[in-house]
Amino acid sequence: MKKKVSDIAAAVLAGGMNSRMAGQNKCFIEIYGKPIISRTVELLGGIFEEVILATNSPQEYKSYKKTVVMVGDIIKGAGPLSGIHSVLSVAKEEAVFFVACDMPFLHNEMIRRQLEYFKTKNCGALVPKVGNFIEPLHAIYKNNLAVDIRRFVKEGSNYSIRSFLKTVNVCYWHLEENPFHRNIFKNINTEEDARAVRDGIIYGH
Repeated sequence: MKKKVSDIAAAVLAGGMNSRMAGQNKCFIEIYGKPIISRTVELLGGIFEEVILATNSPQEYKSYKKTVVMVGDIIKGAGPLSGIHSVLSVAKEEAVFFVACDMPFLHNEMIRRQLEYFKTKNCGALVPKVGNFIEPLHAIYKNNLAVDIRRFVKEGSNYSIRSFLKTVNVCYWHLEENPFHRNIFKNINTEEDARAVRDGIIYGH
């Protein structure tokens, strides 16, 4: 068994509005017989010493309170940036690996490869890139970026993570464009997406 990572934390962002899921919390959609959030927490818990869950509805996740640290938004109304900021503000480690709660095909070895690559780079954030596509929610952020996020939100009205990344020292992890890599970054955004996964139209690995 590989040693757990102790100098980088993991975080799951679970603060979305679920507007395309008729109000259903995407985190609890069952994929292969288990809620996505359970699969994600178990996977990350096998890699990292500390797993943080960013949510403003901690009562929904009370069954996970023994395995994750829960944090709510410190800065309100800035979307995923709010969650990233809150996690970076409380994390004890120098950096945090972030994922969204609706990614059913996260992969242990891919995450470990990304962590190793991050340690070879001198950058504030490491974001995977497949072709022209980047995934800022399968990315590693140093905790000192919390100050930059607060400033970015305070000075503007565009709270896009991609826009924020243009203002800091970001490195990109270039990956080959293939089905394996594309599937890792897939999100469940609609009922149709969830059904496609269950039916094997969108598949894992």
